[in-house]
Formats: sequence, structure tokens, C-alpha cells
Amino acid sequence: MVPTLYLFDRFDARLGILPAVGAVTHTEELGGEDTVEFDCALAPEKGERLLWRDPTDGVWREHVVVRTDEPLGAPAHVYAESSLCELLGDFVEEIQLVSKTAAQALASVLGVTRWSAGEVGVGDAARGCLLYHVNALAALRRVEEVWGGEAEAVISVENRRVGSRTVRLPARRGTWRGARFSYGKTLAACTRTVLEDEVFTALYGYGKGLPIYDETGAPTGGFTRRLTFGSVNGGANWVGDEAARLVWGRPDGAGGKAHRFGHVVFPDCEDATELKALTEAALAAACEPRVSYEVDVAAVDGGAGVRLGDDVAVIDSSRSPEWHLRARCVRRVRELGEGAPSVRLTLGTVERTTWAASADVAARMTAVEETAAAASDTVASYEDLGEREF
Repeated sequence: MVPTLYLFDRFDARLGILPAVGAVTHTEELGGEDTVEFDCALAPEKGERLLWRDPTDGVWREHVVVRTDEPLGAPAHVYAESSLCELLGDFVEEIQLVSKTAAQALASVLGVTRWSAGEVGVGDAARGCLLYHVNALAALRRVEEVWGGEAEAVISVENRRVGSRTVRLPARRGTWRGARFSYGKTLAACTRTVLEDEVFTALYGYGKGLPIYDETGAPTGGFTRRLTFGSVNGGANWVGDEAARLVWGRPDGAGGKAHRFGHVVFPDCEDATELKALTEAALAAACEPRVSYEVDVAAVDGGAGVRLGDDVAVIDSSRSPEWHLRARCVRRVRELGEGAPSVRLTLGTVERTTWAASADVAARMTAVEETAAAASDTVASYEDLGEREF
């Protein structure tokens, strides 16, 4: 069914109901866009807000109108982004987070906004980072990177208007709901993409570079070499997967197969044991090709209930031996029209897409993110697909 779109002005005054012409398309992606698009007879103003109740799961959602296309003599096309985009207008001059938990970091970032910090499910590990001259949305993404978790906007409604806006930070969005998908050579309406990421059968892991102090205990401004985990791994600063080496290894010049080595950097890790565990988790995702499947929900057994972030068991019988893996729903596109919604899912690895690649809001973050990237280490992003067998 087509959701009712309640229209509010930029200052949350209710204007009425905005009737959509045809279906409303809702696109959401982990680490990326959350948008709605639709046609309507009368275009709303830029910055006005749309409040609607999701007919699938009953949760309230709020989006901000960022663009309208208004051809003469035809319906206007509206493009709106999650109301989290308003954090682009909140500025962080400087916040020094030293030995803070994720809950404390989230509260600090949202302290410059009108949003509240909600439930945090990433544990109480103390970490730190410097947030300097960035907008609040970029700062929120930095908290996700350092402390982990996948931020989610939660909208509550009271007296027919938004009562509160909250950001929660679960360790991982979604859950296992029993959905299964089988990919075969004759399956229609499905596209499989083998991503261009390199396959590594062994990884070196590096942690934080620790500061050097002089004999008086004052920092010299220099740094030691990065932390490694050889002290807790028999002297080796790398971990490998022997089964992956036999499949994906490179020729060693003597008729055998050698590891394909890569490396991963965790610039905030200061413990060798934790660093080894993080590197092993990264290796689990790096030692086989990363694959995504774009599929109509009708082709997924139990797919009607799949939400963003959920696990889906995948059997790929086009490979010999067939692949068994548990992928995630990393993107969901729904056409909410008359009758049952049309749903398209992308299952596979989590791609930390930039906002520039996924939504117009990104262009307004690009300068900040490029500046930050130039001043920090380049870190390969590896995401765990989950257990291979199910």
C-alpha cells in the first residue's frame, strides 16, 4: 500500500498530507543512502519534512525534501533523504575523545545537535579519536569507524508530530530470520557480482603507532613503529588460512602454493591480543571472493520478512563445489504502491559506500572526508560475511 505522507515545514509545523501520484520508492543501504522518491501534483518546498509510517514494519520514518524536478504540465518528482542529513548543518569545532566508551562518544557528537543518543550495543571498550572541524554527520560516521556499530535513526511520534529524534548504535543491524536463497545457472531475475576486491590467504595486522617520550616523560612528537601481534602469535606478525592457500595461493616457484599476503591496519588498537583477533576476523572475509546477489524478494524463501542488515543463507550451486555462505541484506529497494510492495534485495558483502556514491547528500561531505583521508592512514575495509556453513 502507498504510505500516507504527512508534510511539515522546516520548523516542524504541520502543513497537511502530501498525496503521491503512483508508488513511493524507498531505498535504504547499510552505511549509505536512506531515501524516498515519488511523483506528486504539487511540489513541496526544499527543506520541508515528510513523516510516514512504514506499512511493512510499522515504524515511523522521517525524510527531508532535498530536490524536486518540476516539468511544466506534468507531476513533480520529489527526492527526499533521511532526516539524519540535517546533521550536515551542525558543526563540530573540536571534540577530543580520550578513553571514552561508544555511549560517551555518541553523546558528545550528538550534543551539538537536537538529536538524542539512544541504545548503544557495541560494548564498553574505551577508545579515542579527535573530531576537528567536521559536520556532525561526518563525526557520527567516525564514531562508527572507531567504536564499531551501525547507526540507525529512530523517530517517535506524539500528538501527530515528531516527538523525538534518536540515534541508536547497535553492534549490527538486522538479525537471522530464516530466509534462504538458492542461486543456480537457470535462475532468472537475479544478478551475481563477483567484486573486484583482492583475495588474500594471509594478512599482516598492524595497530596504533605509539608516541615516543623523552627521559623526562614528555612526548617528543615522534611515534614508534605500529603495534604488531607477534608476541602472542609465536613470533609471526601475520595469520593465514591453509585451506584458502590451497585454493587461492600463488605459485611458489617449487611446484607448490604460497600465501597471497595482504595487510590491514587498525589505527586505534593498542592491545596485541585484540589486534590478532581483529586481523583473524578480517582474514575470514578476505580469503574468498566477495560476492553480491541482486534478487527479487519473491526468489528468496522467507524473503518477505527480510529487513536491512538481516542474514540470508545462500546456496550458490553454479560453483563446484557449491558455495554455502550466510550473506547480509545490504540494500533494499521497495516500490510501495497499491497491493503488495515490489521489493529488490542486494545480498552479500557490506560495502562501506561513501555518501557521494549513494546519495546527493554525499557531495556536501566530500571535502571534509577527503581532507580527513589525506591526514590519516588508508585502511582496507573488510566486513565479515558470517559463518560459511549454516
